Amino acid sequence: MTAGLDIRPSPINTSGVFAARDFVLGETVHMMDGRRLPTWRCAAEIALWRLRMDDPLQISDHAYLALDDVSIRFNHSCAPNTALRGERDLFALKGIAAGQEITFDYSLTVRPTFYTRHWSMACNCGAATCRGTIGDLYTVPAGRRQAAIDQGAIQDYLIHRLYRSPWNRRKFLPSPAPPPPAADHSIILPGGRTGVLLLHGLGGTPLEMRELGEGLAALGYSVHCPQLAGHCGSYDDLKAVRWHDWFASAAAALKSLRQTCDTVIVGGLSTGAILSLNLAARYPDMVDGVAALAPTLWLNGWMVPYHAYLFNIVLQKPIANQFDFPDLPPHGVKDEATRHRVKAAIDSGVSSIAGLPVTPGGAVIEHRWLVQATRRDLKWVTQPVLIIHPREDDYADMNNVLTIMREVGGPVETVTLDDSYHIITLDRQKHLVAERMAAFVGRVAELRAQSEVLEPPPNHEPDGLRVVYRRAV
Repeated sequence: MTAGLDIRPSPINTSGVFAARDFVLGETVHMMDGRRLPTWRCAAEIALWRLRMDDPLQISDHAYLALDDVSIRFNHSCAPNTALRGERDLFALKGIAAGQEITFDYSLTVRPTFYTRHWSMACNCGAATCRGTIGDLYTVPAGRRQAAIDQGAIQDYLIHRLYRSPWNRRKFLPSPAPPPPAADHSIILPGGRTGVLLLHGLGGTPLEMRELGEGLAALGYSVHCPQLAGHCGSYDDLKAVRWHDWFASAAAALKSLRQTCDTVIVGGLSTGAILSLNLAARYPDMVDGVAALAPTLWLNGWMVPYHAYLFNIVLQKPIANQFDFPDLPPHGVKDEATRHRVKAAIDSGVSSIAGLPVTPGGAVIEHRWLVQATRRDLKWVTQPVLIIHPREDDYADMNNVLTIMREVGGPVETVTLDDSYHIITLDRQKHLVAERMAAFVGRVAELRAQSEVLEPPPNHEPDGLRVVYRRAV
């Protein structure tokens, strides 16, 4: 028995593990232990009924623990007070008083596989945030999952799986940090307590969002157009980064903007729109609304050549980097005068103005993996969503909009443009985009201002978790 722990009857299950003394935030509560089994041996013992299927704890890609008599008694809770880090260290997520039951979220330890998509356990934790069932990692709300990642409350092998590309074994080890940009071309326009985060597209620059941002800033909003990792630099810079690096750039800008703003709306163009939805799912307490401008789940517009669809059979980034995707006319712009200016900027060789003339295949496959990760979490996007999409989009067909409308969890408003191509922040109907965006930001800010915070009823959460509810007046 680990010092400081007692095994007693539990309201969650027959028995559970309770704190015999106080534990402080971050303290190691217990080291999970038992027989270490390779995957094949674990499967064999389950088949021979020597182990129950739900009991072994996976600790690496190829190893499990058949838990000992103490480790197996920790019960699950959807609002836990401990979590696993490293390989098998159980540590306190908050202060735990003597006498409290020690729980962790089983789902945060279950690697998503084909089998776990169809596997679940009934949950009896009694928490106000109880999900009803225990599934794999992707059944945990995206915001809770991201909070666990930020706290280091997920095992190392699962972090590596989340932050690597499928089918690429070299990505099992943590990737090196992306090279720092030679210069930061982010645009920051200070304003009031309502903020708008605008994210540019793949291969683009913050300048493609500047005019929209200036229009919003003129209305008194704080606007931040960050430079995403790997952009505004060289071809090799964009080739080297992962979508997680783009996400990290966007998340850092979101957190910075949130420090000075009570309400934040996240908007993005093309790939930036997908990043915006991802941010909304993972940071539901920071994002109050999403504006998806020409969102691109798939490159399937009228300008995309048929042979480009063969790229879908490429599954590894080293192979993807053998291909290039040139920026071809009409460059996403229908207005001829604007198109000529964009073409001149591309040909100038200054990537901080209009991006690179060629997008490496590695960046395109990272976009595909970003889309896959985002679509898994769209159901957790419950904030208001505005989608503005051109009917004649040369890069992304209208079925991108229909898919997002079906899969997000919140209310969706759509606007269809009839005289623009893909880069709608620069094209003929940019003024309509600005008007609808400003109206959406105003509505979200007004709803936020009218909301009130209610305290939970006494003893609402048995394990001490404080729950905040918002209600429109």
